[in-house]
Amino acid sequence: MIRLLLFFWVSKLSWMLVSASYQDCIDAIDTGCRQGVTDLNKYCLADGRIINGSCNFHKEFCLQTYFHNETIELQSHGTHCQYHEHNQWYNPNITTGSVNLFSNMIHGIDDRLKAVEIAGHTPKEAIKIFSKQDHTHKVYTRNTNCWAYGLDLSCISPWNSYGNNRKAGTLLSPRHAVWARHYSIKINSTLRFVDQNNNVFDRKIIKTRAIPVRTNSTNHRAYLSGFDMVIGLLDSDVPSTISFAKVLPKYFKEFHPTRMYVRLPTLCTDFEEKALVDDFSIQAHNMARLTVPFRNTTRYQYYEPKISGDSGNPCFFVVENELVFLFVFTFGGAGSGTSIQYHHDDVNQIMHSLGGGYQLTEVDLSKYLGNHDINSLFG
Repeated sequence: MIRLLLFFWVSKLSWMLVSASYQDCIDAIDTGCRQGVTDLNKYCLADGRIINGSCNFHKEFCLQTYFHNETIELQSHGTHCQYHEHNQWYNPNITTGSVNLFSNMIHGIDDRLKAVEIAGHTPKEAIKIFSKQDHTHKVYTRNTNCWAYGLDLSCISPWNSYGNNRKAGTLLSPRHAVWARHYSIKINSTLRFVDQNNNVFDRKIIKTRAIPVRTNSTNHRAYLSGFDMVIGLLDSDVPSTISFAKVLPKYFKEFHPTRMYVRLPTLCTDFEEKALVDDFSIQAHNMARLTVPFRNTTRYQYYEPKISGDSGNPCFFVVENELVFLFVFTFGGAGSGTSIQYHHDDVNQIMHSLGGGYQLTEVDLSKYLGNHDINSLFG
């Protein structure tokens, strides 16, 4: 028998007044429990109770853990409770801090999707970051009906002089940008940025350096698997009205939220400057990968498969209403790319060697996670 603290995000239970931690657990997301899907699994507990369906089991987990401060002891599961637990569940140490962090990441996107739906805006309208893009005359108007309007997206370049609306660049500091190596932007090209008030600022790329490739492969395109990233130095800092993306703390190397049955949403862009939504799948070794949201969710209405031309576009978590950079696209479908977390030191070293006086800026998660939480969740 294994003492199991198993976490799951489930749909809202509004009938019970409880502590904030329980409410975060129970109210965080409605995409974990798939509506209209029959679940024949049973969960047999040490106290003799049998719970029908994974959603009911995880509701019980939230109730016992955060309302009664008790631990669920799971003995077996399956259609006839035929599968006994043998440590196959990932990370049994979900804490209040991690629940609150996940809740913030989820609500940072899901609440915005719900708001535009309530306002009567269709996904076709609300997915567009700009209502006008005139690259020739440098006229851009942010779409006030976009679900992501209100988030500062100014670190994302909508245009460059080498690839036009392809070959995207994203700011990691006021003077450093990142893009995909296999879809690179040449030195002396111009990157364009638009602040939240639609003011346009152009900067020239004066130096670049690719992430060093550490692999035994002799294939000249071996960098595609986990080394597909270039850092560029701009000729001067962008103004303070243009943001840059933060990153997760350096030690967040491995992350498997779907193993915990947590569906964390991400904000990503494509070459048409649409605000796309994917679910995060895994960050392991030097790659990060997304997965398609469940088809019956609001998120899925803002999902599109990544196609030719989308390479180099960025993907983020939204934490405390800020963009937290994860990777730029290398591969299509839901999408995947080189993990900046794996290359944290490489990127900082490149930024230092290029000049400009900046390093990566880590998002502050100290209010959510202590050292034990970090080691348990992020490896």
